Amino acid sequence: MAEGGTRRSGTARAGGRAGAAAAQRGSARLDRRVKSLEIELQLYKELCGAGASNSEPRELLGRLLDFCLDAVEADAGTLYLLDDGAGELVFEVVRGPMASKLEGMRMRSDRGIAGAVAASGKPFMSEDLSSEDLWLGLRDGYAPRDILAVPLKAKRKVMGVVEVINKEGGRPYTKEDLRLLKSISSHFSLIMERTRLLAELDSRIEQLSILNEVGNLLVSTLDQKVVRERAMEAITRLMHAEAGSLLLIDNESGELFFEVALGEKGEQVKQVRLKIGEGIAGWVARYGRPVNIGDVTRDRRFLAEVDRQSNFRTRSILCVPVKIKNKIIGVLQAINRVGREAFTKDDQRLFQLFSNQVAIALDNARLYEEVKETFYATSQALADAIEMRDPYTGGHTRRVLEYSLAIGRRMGLDSSELEVLKLSAVLHDIGKIGIEDRVLRKPAPLDRHEAAEMRLHPGKGAEILRRVPQLKDVLPGTLHHHERYDGKGYPEGLKNGRIPLVARIIAVSDTYDAMTTTRPYRKGLDPAVAVAELKRCAGTQFDRKVVAAFIEAYENGEITGCGSGPAAGSGTRRERGGP
Repeated sequence: MAEGGTRRSGTARAGGRAGAAAAQRGSARLDRRVKSLEIELQLYKELCGAGASNSEPRELLGRLLDFCLDAVEADAGTLYLLDDGAGELVFEVVRGPMASKLEGMRMRSDRGIAGAVAASGKPFMSEDLSSEDLWLGLRDGYAPRDILAVPLKAKRKVMGVVEVINKEGGRPYTKEDLRLLKSISSHFSLIMERTRLLAELDSRIEQLSILNEVGNLLVSTLDQKVVRERAMEAITRLMHAEAGSLLLIDNESGELFFEVALGEKGEQVKQVRLKIGEGIAGWVARYGRPVNIGDVTRDRRFLAEVDRQSNFRTRSILCVPVKIKNKIIGVLQAINRVGREAFTKDDQRLFQLFSNQVAIALDNARLYEEVKETFYATSQALADAIEMRDPYTGGHTRRVLEYSLAIGRRMGLDSSELEVLKLSAVLHDIGKIGIEDRVLRKPAPLDRHEAAEMRLHPGKGAEILRRVPQLKDVLPGTLHHHERYDGKGYPEGLKNGRIPLVARIIAVSDTYDAMTTTRPYRKGLDPAVAVAELKRCAGTQFDRKVVAAFIEAYENGEITGCGSGPAAGSGTRRERGGP
């Protein structure tokens, strides 16, 4: 009995020890679980803080990886981002001994453990990397033992992978580590998606703002050259591209030529011409469809010769047609997306909108140029018709125009001022249409009464032009081109700076042509003699600055013509009796 009692007592003690051990194990598991939950809660607080901040995406990714390493007590790790366009995984953030060598590298998205996780969307756990076929290995003495890898997902789409290696202290990773890593990555994926959406929204707002700004710029001018240059400057800003170009179709040759090309090698590129259908731009011009290529070397349409000629390396390209009323007039190109391997579909849609704006602006500018050229041609035809009434004034208007523009450029007049000067020079003698033939066509010096009638032509010209409101800026040159700097001219006796600059310029040009023109009753002066006469009269009859600009242009070869022969003169010297 005593023996049996002893056995029962021993069994009870053994059961008690087993129960105590089980209780200790349960307590240890509970402690680990509580500790894990504490870590997880703390990490969630920090992650929420990171998500609410305005941190840069790369900074957020770095914090994510650091959180993961702390949570599972890992020695090293890598956060990969998936580049769908290139089919690659990017070593976006790396921690540990190999960080400096691996960060920024790329590998095919179907390679290695990270590639398997990205493809399957499922986590991976291994206690012995040396036995894993998927493991690509590391060099330089670093010896990885075990690994945890989990996908980063947003809306069930994998956008990256978190991979941690070697638990501290040589311990193996546990299922609890894997659960914790999955939980952190899941939470952070939401933050990354939010950050991405906000970044995209900011980017779209910026792009639409630029698009609106460019649209306003394009319609603020009707100068085709300015429209084209502004359009190209906008490409690099709008599309975040290294370079951009506008190619137009030469209707005579049927070729594409680079009207504007920006970027470091823009001038070399402008020397290239493409046949319709040749190269990517030629293909777009032929078929009228946009092309978006992430790697041009893989596209058979890519014309490498253009890169060789310009010494420029094209990696990615977005090319869209420029259409006016369903007719293709050219193509726009954005080259090498900055910060990405390829342009996106959103980039393509935005670029097509931009192309439509450019097409409208170019068409408006073209129509304006056509109207303007028609107006100039009509004005020149009218001036020529007036000259035909006088057999001694042929070519006078054209020469005065040439001399006046040479002076204007030397005096630094801007494009709009030169436009006014050009039209003023063409129409400066339009008032002669109201002068009687007996005076206008007289082959001899005019008498006092005839000279008085001739002096009426500036006023008559002004009266004609006042009937056309669009010519109001031309009136000063027509009315005052016979004023003298000393106030002894006509019709109003203006002097010094009160005489409009356009009129002062035409006065010098008009007089030089009169002096160098041969008339039936006198021979034209040698150009050098006429120039000396202008110098002598500078400050009295003429503005000194205008004469100086004339002489600079003359000495530089910009003023070459002079009137000659009975059908190439001017009535100016006859009217004035000399300069």
